[in-house]
Amino acid sequence: MKNTNQSTSRRNFLKGVIINGAVLSTIPMGALASDSLSTVPLKKGKASRLPLRIMMRAGLTDPFREKLMKISPQIHLEENDQAIGEVNTWFGGINTEQFKKASNLQWIQSPFAGVEHYFFPEFVQSDVLLTNAKGCYGPAISEHTIGLLFSLTRNLGSQTRNMSQGKWEREDNNMVEMKGMTMGIVGLGGIGSQIAHRARAMDMRVIAIDITPKYKEQIGDICDEVRLVQGDGLSWLLPHSDVIVSAAPHTKVSEGMFGIEQFGMMKKGAYFINVSRGKLVKTPALVDALKSGHLGGAGLDVTDPEPLPSDHELWTLPNVIITSHISGISQHSWDRLQEVFVENVSRYVNGFPLLNQVDKEMGF
Repeated sequence: MKNTNQSTSRRNFLKGVIINGAVLSTIPMGALASDSLSTVPLKKGKASRLPLRIMMRAGLTDPFREKLMKISPQIHLEENDQAIGEVNTWFGGINTEQFKKASNLQWIQSPFAGVEHYFFPEFVQSDVLLTNAKGCYGPAISEHTIGLLFSLTRNLGSQTRNMSQGKWEREDNNMVEMKGMTMGIVGLGGIGSQIAHRARAMDMRVIAIDITPKYKEQIGDICDEVRLVQGDGLSWLLPHSDVIVSAAPHTKVSEGMFGIEQFGMMKKGAYFINVSRGKLVKTPALVDALKSGHLGGAGLDVTDPEPLPSDHELWTLPNVIITSHISGISQHSWDRLQEVFVENVSRYVNGFPLLNQVDKEMGF
């Protein structure tokens, strides 16, 4: 599984254009496809990686399958386990046993933004590349984030429960406008940036922290202030925010980052929204903060454990709205992911840097 291609290093990948947290191709999307493929010169010293055998563990719709096959007649799509030892590329999830059998594997395309499930030792220690779906689910997740917040600020959750009982009951307390509130976003990547855009539309002040520096040229005017999470970043953001949104990836560093201490630092009456991963939160600490009244409410698309057991206390709390890890789903999300995959296949066979490369040491 040794990959000797150096064009896809993190340094070269970062040569791509970064705008508002979204990584854009240095080559227009689709420019390498179909008839134009033969007109794109290969980089000096880079041989075409054909024939290419792709294990399809995630499906493609007919239009994108057609685009993929137009790249080259030497691309072969495999679905049978008997071909595992021959494939060079893998589209979808993979487990340890499959990885061990895939002796010719050089690149995996994850259909998800979160890639923590790929980090078993054999893969991490290999030279196999990993790309993810960064940016593909951001628009849907950001809209879902605002929806969760609306459910809390406008009492939509309790009103929905009243509706199921045929009960007309006005609730005048805790009806809040977002204007003038401060949203603190933990993780200003593709998803966090999209959330910031929408918070701006609600006339909110936006602050954020991230593990990598964010420059003005990258984020434009979507945030009033951005700091690094390292050091006192989180302890700065929490007490200054009326709404805290978790949009960070699940890594060894971020796991359990919201606990008793962190919830205690939040403003009394603050709202906590989690659309990243449940394991970033120590659930008992969240429950305590909600029951004590310190937190005004929580909107959770992800939980720990997940799925949340039917008898879990979180279901019973009146100031909580829970959805079943559905925030990334929309009529457009899968098309964006397929577009990235087809573009990356074009780039891969021609030796160009891939979009959305994951740093296996950092975990995102």
